[in-house]
Amino acid sequence: MSPVVLDIRPAPSDAEAAAIAMAVRVLLESARDAAGTDPRPPAYRSPWRQTAMQEGVGRSPDARGLR
Repeated sequence: MSPVVLDIRPAPSDAEAAAIAMAVRVLLESARDAAGTDPRPPAYRSPWRQTAMQEGVGRSPDARGLR
């Protein structure tokens, strides 16, 4: 995971900054875990999108199981 740079004003105390950084880290990790092993956004994992992509590359109706 890439590092996150926080610019908070007014400047928090050391304890507040640590708590904010931990909260952001937990939020980012939970979002990654919710997505499973596929890092793509949900719309890109959609079976509807996959079907449209297959149609867009000219797969025959027989290959798609439509006949």
